[in-house]
Amino acid sequence: MLPENTLGSFKYLFENKINAYETDILISKDSIPVITHDFHLDPSLTQDEEGNWLEDENIKIIDLTYDQISKYEVGSLNKLTKYGRRFLNQKKLENQKIPKVSELLDLTSKNNISNLVINLEIKSTPVQEYLTPSPEEMVKIVLKEVNKSNLTNKIIYSSFDWRILREIKNYNPEIPRAYLSFEQQSSGSFGNIYDQSPWMDFTPLHNNVDLPKLIKALGGKAWHPFYRNVTKKIVEISHDENLPVNVWTVNDEEDMLRMIDIGVDGIMTDYPVQLKELCEKKNINWF
Repeated sequence: MLPENTLGSFKYLFENKINAYETDILISKDSIPVITHDFHLDPSLTQDEEGNWLEDENIKIIDLTYDQISKYEVGSLNKLTKYGRRFLNQKKLENQKIPKVSELLDLTSKNNISNLVINLEIKSTPVQEYLTPSPEEMVKIVLKEVNKSNLTNKIIYSSFDWRILREIKNYNPEIPRAYLSFEQQSSGSFGNIYDQSPWMDFTPLHNNVDLPKLIKALGGKAWHPFYRNVTKKIVEISHDENLPVNVWTVNDEEDMLRMIDIGVDGIMTDYPVQLKELCEKKNINWF
């Protein structure tokens, strides 16, 4: 396992003939789209120029220019942190910075991957301010950058914040959009799917069984639910709507096999090579 969202980890994917990937986009202070998962620099995987682990948990990506962001090293994991203890087998990569979206797309283009699929998740939240530009501005910045590449026809955009997907639709309804969902499982867990949720752009939803139909009506090209929220029945409902189901984040082999068994169309995982090997072993033609 390699450090997430680094150019070194993407090179590893290409070397192993993985033809699809999902990654996350945020915007720097100087309006440069960057590849990183969290709204703040993560102390569990971020070191300063002297090699010291970051201690401040409150440094926002949006408050840093790309020049400032590029001074941090993100090629290893602090195994003493809670997050680090989850991935004790992660290898270290030297000289890994938070990449620009343009750098990742350049690297991807140079590798000439057949049947390529790129899922760009635009990170945004409707419930906290000052973490990103507005949805409209964010979409303009991302699309302006991506449109400079020769990969626009290989990309599907996704987001938990459905306002982002609405703005993409307004920009060009032909751009493929995937709707991310996480249905609340207990009173203490986050969920973005409920009637008139701000995450859903205040869209009415009377029954979660209707979610695939709703996404299809909004013009979605795919549904990206949390794998534990998915059943064989709901996959069938989604397929009846001609809506592919790609689940996240499935890291256990037993869960991978269960998702394949209930008919999902794609699996997002932190272990893509293991998933590929499992598919080859089971004669599943996904790669």
